[in-house]
Amino acid sequence: MKRVALSCLAFSTVSALFVACGASERPATFDDGGVTPVVPSGTDDAATPGTDGSLFGDTGGGPVGCVGLECSKPKCGGQNTTKLTGKVFAPNGTDPLYNVLVFVPNGDLKPFDEGVTCETCEKSVSGSPVATALTDTQGRFELTDMPAGKDIPVVVQIGRFRRKVTVPAVTECVETKAKDGDLRLPKNASEGDIPRIAIVTSTYDPTECILNQIGIDAAEFTAPSGSGRIHLYRGNGNNVVGAPSGADLWSSAATLKKYQLVALPCTSFPSEASSVQNLFEYANVGGRIFATDLSYPIISSGRGTWPQTGNYTNPGSFSNPAQIDTTFPKGKALAEWLQALGATSGPQLSLTDTYSRVGVIAPPAQRWLYSGGTNTQAYTFNTPTTADEKDQCGRVYYSSFHIGTGRSLTGTFPGACQAKPLTPQERVLEFMLFDLASCVQSDKIPPAIPK
Repeated sequence: MKRVALSCLAFSTVSALFVACGASERPATFDDGGVTPVVPSGTDDAATPGTDGSLFGDTGGGPVGCVGLECSKPKCGGQNTTKLTGKVFAPNGTDPLYNVLVFVPNGDLKPFDEGVTCETCEKSVSGSPVATALTDTQGRFELTDMPAGKDIPVVVQIGRFRRKVTVPAVTECVETKAKDGDLRLPKNASEGDIPRIAIVTSTYDPTECILNQIGIDAAEFTAPSGSGRIHLYRGNGNNVVGAPSGADLWSSAATLKKYQLVALPCTSFPSEASSVQNLFEYANVGGRIFATDLSYPIISSGRGTWPQTGNYTNPGSFSNPAQIDTTFPKGKALAEWLQALGATSGPQLSLTDTYSRVGVIAPPAQRWLYSGGTNTQAYTFNTPTTADEKDQCGRVYYSSFHIGTGRSLTGTFPGACQAKPLTPQERVLEFMLFDLASCVQSDKIPPAIPK
């Protein structure tokens, strides 16, 4: 098959404009850099009918009655197909990402609803895609049966991380290759959509420093009163001007529900019964919770069946190296992804600053990292835990190891953060944060393209 090298991409971005639930019918706006919009003004999500695309392909274009970019799909002879290939990266443009949705929209991208919502992989993707793919463990994707022509829009999305770019030209019936680094998630809200995230800062696990390290601009980290997409709450770690205490976050159910993801790293957890209940209810309506080490009471003293997901009274003992559980699809993907980055040489890694907090886990929990037969180092479960899998849309992650020791001097963000290569266990955090942000489905099956 012929290959056409693509030396550059012209970028256009999805707006970070959010609206309240029930008021999201207005299409998202974006600065397209002069590129002709995909959907004519006044249409809603689906493009208007086009021609049969007879200018494209070996024998003509889309079928009679085709719509928009469907009409630009060539009819290729033999085994040929119009194909776009490449890699999708983290906002820094260097870390390839797994399980990112790549698609060609045939309509407007609607703004995300404000606040937490139930987002399963059964939920329809905005934009009426005409070609879709998921990235593999090396960040690679292959869009086949593509529309051909100039200024073809391509969207990369995982959960509420979403960015739209424009491919200047896709040649019919051959492979067009995107240049590495061109297809990445947004660094800031002007480039695309970033989920609203709350972080209670921890001197042991400076989560905000790692998110900054993987490419999210420092300006996106603010106090809740600021304009950033990532809000810092004061724990025993870094601070920003105006940051309230962590208690201001978890003591208010309404405040929690403003966020898609809440990070509660080591020592950042509530003791009040009402706050524990708030976190439980937050996850049950679709919230995502990231917790590490001494924040385990969120689960062990949690509500419902959360305490039964793991044995916190008999945690066993840990010894290096930790094993990656490759018996389920995403666990296998984590092992392969770490190896592709050069972070590990096999399905295991040596951990530092780790502890024995939880032993054997029980369904519906899924083990990710472990030591021996009785010690669990990282696991997840979807919520509500008692609901059918198809009705679960929240997710909780817990690990007993620190993920950023030495990453921060503990002071004012971002100056206190130390810029240096990510360690293997920080890479685990990177993988898991994007996994938490993604649409929710059962861990028993490989990721499926959202409908």
